[in-house]
Amino acid sequence: MNANNKTDWRDTKVLSECMMYMLKNEIMCDVNLIVGYDRTSFKAHKYMLSSRSAVFHTMFEGSLPEKGDIIIPDIDEDTFHDILKYFYTDQITITNDNVREMVYAAEKYMLATVKRECETVLKKTAKSEHATKSLQTAYQYHLSDLQKESIDYIEMNTKECLLSEYALRLSKDCLGLILKSDYLECSETDICQFILNWGKHQCALGKIDPSGRNIREALGTSLCLIRFPDVEMKFFSKEIVSSGLLTDDEMVSIYQSHFGEISKTFSSSPRCPISKRQICTINRYEQISQPMATTGIHSIIFHSDTDLWLKGVIIFLPYVQNNYGSQSSLNMVTNTINIGIKIFDDSNEQKINQNQQMKYGQNYDKVWQIDLSKPLLVNSRRDYTIRMDGMFYPHYYGMNCKESVTDLQSGVTIKFKDSPVSDNGTNVSTGQFAGLYFSV
Repeated sequence: MNANNKTDWRDTKVLSECMMYMLKNEIMCDVNLIVGYDRTSFKAHKYMLSSRSAVFHTMFEGSLPEKGDIIIPDIDEDTFHDILKYFYTDQITITNDNVREMVYAAEKYMLATVKRECETVLKKTAKSEHATKSLQTAYQYHLSDLQKESIDYIEMNTKECLLSEYALRLSKDCLGLILKSDYLECSETDICQFILNWGKHQCALGKIDPSGRNIREALGTSLCLIRFPDVEMKFFSKEIVSSGLLTDDEMVSIYQSHFGEISKTFSSSPRCPISKRQICTINRYEQISQPMATTGIHSIIFHSDTDLWLKGVIIFLPYVQNNYGSQSSLNMVTNTINIGIKIFDDSNEQKINQNQQMKYGQNYDKVWQIDLSKPLLVNSRRDYTIRMDGMFYPHYYGMNCKESVTDLQSGVTIKFKDSPVSDNGTNVSTGQFAGLYFSV
């Protein structure tokens, strides 16, 4: 199209709209891109592609610049259309339906912003039974935060995740990442059953016999990460021995491990899932006083010197007047209150949001333990903010609170800081949040 035929199309458009108009109408385009299996043609502007991608800049301006059409066979038409739109408008739409294709394109063309957006979408998958799928994507495209979140979820929900349809598609390397964990929430027998199913699936993909030897080859070094001495002997004798997965010497060593002999090949150390780890508790107050204000938000910031799993928060209950000898004292009346607990990380991402009904009265203690709906992984040396809403009654509170508390059992040190959103008297030295409890 000749740009001189139209003189007013620029007048009502902002820059990004002008750029998209020129792209759609092929005005002054100087490169032709042949995309996808169907070899769809996209005309574009070299300067625009180069301004958004170092890969395209090298392609056009490097020591050996590309001549003629640019062939892109490994990206489909729809994905490339979305990437072009991002190049010209800075707008990108990423969903569960297109995220794998988009993260591939972002990796190929070094688009850091698009890659971060993909990781945000994938993190939602990481916290579901499809965490094995997000783990595979994270490993393939070097998304370290996503990989860690996927492993964390798999550790807490191992059996559910291994039953996912995506688990059988895991690569050998990703399977190894899971098997290296000491914290899987399932039995070693469950793991062995999955390994056999995974191995048979890999053999089916390779169109080879699902023999023990072929499954062993598919596993590679991951085989040594299976803790065969902890597998139920009945299952081991019936399924593993008959599968041909292990050598005769290995099988003998497993049987001997049940009589005190240590296997030189396979670890016998039991895994220790989060639910079975010992709970540690720290209290930040030295004295308890009463009553405290009844309106506003209670909040405190904390950080740990060690990675830990936060399992709950200890708060002070509403203050109850002792009426000795009165009818209410004899009846020991029980009251209830509903409060909200929220926890945010240092990027202000909400990690916990739950409501809790608590009981209080003269026959109750002055503090209450609130179990989190799920353990929260607290990364070392990162700030986390606890916020409590709904405490509408005068309540007990801590005095002479400590800024730093070390748990002697675990050696973990937790430090507290004032929160700028706290407007109800809670701070480092006084107020709500009697303590925390966690596992390491």
